[in-house]
Amino acid sequence: MQIKVLPSDHDCPTTKLVVGKMASQDWCADRLGDWLKKNPTKRAKDCKEKLEDDYGIKLKYSKAWSGMKLAIDQIHGRYEESFQLLFNWAAQIEQVSPGSLIEIELDKIGKKQRFRRMFVALKPCVDGFLAGCRPFVGIDASSLHGKYRGQLASATSVDGHNWLYHIAYGIFDSETEDNWKWFLQQLSRAIGDVPNLVICSDACKGLEKAVGAVFPNAENRECMRHLYQNFLKHYSGDVITDHLYPAARSYTEGLFKFHMHKIAEFAPQSIEYLQTHHSRIWYRCGFSENSKCDYLTNNVSESFNAQVKHLKGLFVHELVDRIRELIMEKRYLRKKIARQWEDGILPGVIKDLNLISNHLKVVKVKVSDDDIAEVTLLDDWNNQKRHTVDLQNRNCSCREWQVTGKPCKHALAWILSNRGIRIQDYVHDYYSVARFKAAYQDRVEPIPDMSQWPIVDLGFKVYPSLLGRGAGRPRVVRIRGSLEKRATQKKVRCKRCGGFGHFAKTCKFPELGEDGEIGQGSSKRYSNYLCVAILLQIIFSYYQSTPVIPLQEEDNCCRWTFPGEEEEDSEED
Repeated sequence: MQIKVLPSDHDCPTTKLVVGKMASQDWCADRLGDWLKKNPTKRAKDCKEKLEDDYGIKLKYSKAWSGMKLAIDQIHGRYEESFQLLFNWAAQIEQVSPGSLIEIELDKIGKKQRFRRMFVALKPCVDGFLAGCRPFVGIDASSLHGKYRGQLASATSVDGHNWLYHIAYGIFDSETEDNWKWFLQQLSRAIGDVPNLVICSDACKGLEKAVGAVFPNAENRECMRHLYQNFLKHYSGDVITDHLYPAARSYTEGLFKFHMHKIAEFAPQSIEYLQTHHSRIWYRCGFSENSKCDYLTNNVSESFNAQVKHLKGLFVHELVDRIRELIMEKRYLRKKIARQWEDGILPGVIKDLNLISNHLKVVKVKVSDDDIAEVTLLDDWNNQKRHTVDLQNRNCSCREWQVTGKPCKHALAWILSNRGIRIQDYVHDYYSVARFKAAYQDRVEPIPDMSQWPIVDLGFKVYPSLLGRGAGRPRVVRIRGSLEKRATQKKVRCKRCGGFGHFAKTCKFPELGEDGEIGQGSSKRYSNYLCVAILLQIIFSYYQSTPVIPLQEEDNCCRWTFPGEEEEDSEED
């Protein structure tokens, strides 16, 4: 029997205010699928609100979460299948772009083959780097925040317009010396032996040794921003702020030593700290004159991390394909821009040099020969600085021209003092339109969706990698403040030092004996910290155990006193 029409009047109350049981996870997934494709960053709370608003129902959070999870699996595939799909994706790339280097390494744990790490270098990117970019490579890694919580490594460079250029990227579980060495070995296979190569990185774990082992002839630079951040943890003050960055920006050895001498007078131990913990090149006076890149920081890598920030929660096969898609679009956009330019030096570079020339403070230009002169300028502090300029050999005694490949202020003053000489004739070829076009000449080939990728039969199933435990406990709920409702009143006491607020496992103070003695081998600095901690603990305990009595308001200010002080005041009255 089936009821099609019920003519009776419906006078029962609404059921929209009650959590419904008819909405299944399949029903939720069916209605969230297309929406999640357009909004991949939405979470379960957003899905719950959308379904409730669209259909006027009440929905459990757990039901919305399970429906969202099912919809994501239908869109991207299951997490466990993602690692098997990497081989299908690699086969598709090798079909459309022969010569690309894609390496996937597995690790046999027990009887299962588990994913370990991956490297991707598309042939158009590698060929464009060798043909049109400066020999500068920035290396960095950032954490993935999806179900796979590994690291996304990248190798990036800069073109003549100082725009980010993608070379290669990879995935591995953690930043170890072994993983970095493997990544750099694959990078060396892709780009070969590049003359005058410069590799810049921050303080990544194990990366410094790996660079020296794989690229022994490369110039190994350290990111100044990370160095400065670490340096201020040990030494700080106005002298450090006023002289450390100017020392790094100095192109000449004399000016560098001047600033470092000021720092040494303020903190003599700081020089030894820099030489011990930051032995790589971080100052411009140590940069080679062949790379024509004076970058102090590794911002090219940070720019890449910002570009792929919204992709870090995807499954690994989706992640590598979406990065490929991003590179494909960027290359086409810049290739399209380059078609509008005429041959010669990049318009943006000439525009910057013309702007600098309009603000020159020239004192005098004294000619020594046809191409050699002494140029005296006023600096930003109105101090006269004199340098020698040689147009034929394209150098200046300030070294900025040699390091960057673009004429410095002194060279511009001498060039513009001569009729018939153009600025673009003295700019290095790295900044030419021809080089820029060569960098983006080849296109990254498009590929279909994963349903049309070649199916690779490995003879075994590829399982997800077993990631090690991260440092610390993943916090889900924030710690409530003391003035908030349901605040945690429990005090945690360390069994090692007796202090509050931490456990013995994370204790940074020396062990305290029963008679108050301090553990052997403890530094004087830690002893001072311990004394201060004990003193603060005594004061805090006294305040907690002593009731506070408010006094009457006098002169529009509220005073507080303790019982002992109240008795003394009453006796004086």
